[in-house]
Amino acid sequence: MVNDTVKNAGLHMTEETFKVSDKPILLTSLLFDRSSSEDQPVAGPGSPLRIDLLNQFIKLFVETLAKDDDVNERVLIDMIAFNHEVEIVGGSDFAHPRDIAIPVLTAAGGTDYDLALNTAIDRSRARYNLGKKAGQEHYVPIVIEVGDFEDTLSQETAQRVRQLMENKDMQFDGFATVPLNPEDPNFCTPQLWCMKEAVPDPRRRLAVQHYNDLPDGYKQYAELKAMSIKIRTRTGLGEKPVIAPEEDPTQKPESKLIVPQLGDLI
Repeated sequence: MVNDTVKNAGLHMTEETFKVSDKPILLTSLLFDRSSSEDQPVAGPGSPLRIDLLNQFIKLFVETLAKDDDVNERVLIDMIAFNHEVEIVGGSDFAHPRDIAIPVLTAAGGTDYDLALNTAIDRSRARYNLGKKAGQEHYVPIVIEVGDFEDTLSQETAQRVRQLMENKDMQFDGFATVPLNPEDPNFCTPQLWCMKEAVPDPRRRLAVQHYNDLPDGYKQYAELKAMSIKIRTRTGLGEKPVIAPEEDPTQKPESKLIVPQLGDLI
C-alpha cells in the first residue's frame, strides 16, 4: 500500500544483523503530523505553535522511556514524520529510546494520512515478522499518532485498522490536537481511535474538550503513553497489567485529557 511518495521508508535491518533479546520486545511506531497546518498557534493568537509542542512531545516521550534501563531494553521505536510524504526520522529503524537522535520537525506541505498509517503498519509488521523468524517474543505492536486529523482515512485503511484491532494483531492509539467539544469553534470530528466526548469506547482515544487545554494535553499525553508502555513492558506475555493508583496520570486533578481508564490503553 506504500506508494512512490515514501521517503526513506524501507526497513534496512537484515536478518543477519538482527539480535534476539531474551525478553519480549514492544515495537512502537510513532506517527507525527508535520503538515503546514501544524505551523499554526495551538490555542489562538499568542499561544505556542502546534509544531513546537509536537517537538516537545517527542523529546519528553523518548527521554521518559530512556530513563528506565529495563524499559529501554524492551522498547524499539520507529519514528515516521508525515505530510504529503513520509520520512523516517530519529536516526534508525526501530531503535531503543537511548539510541534515538531526537528530531526537530518543521511544518510544511499537505497531508496524506492514509500513506502515513499504511507505512507504519507495513514497517511494523515487517519488523515483527523478522523478529519472529529469529525467535524473538513480542508484545502486540503499537502505532501511536499525534496530529490534527485534517485528512481522513479511506474506507480501505480504516477497515485494515479495524481488522488488526479485532484480531489483536496491533494496537492503535493517538492524541488529537483538536478539541472534542462540539461547541468549541475549533471542534473537529475525531478519527478512529479518538474518544468521542461522553462515549467510553476503548477504540476511541485521547483529546481535550477545549482548545485552551491543548498545550497541557501534549505534555500529559506524552506522560500517559510513556507510563502505559512502562507498565506493559513489566507485564509478562498474556498477563493482565497491574496498575498502581499513583501511576495513572489521568487521575491527577490537573489532567485535561478525555480518556478511558489507563488500563484500556495498555
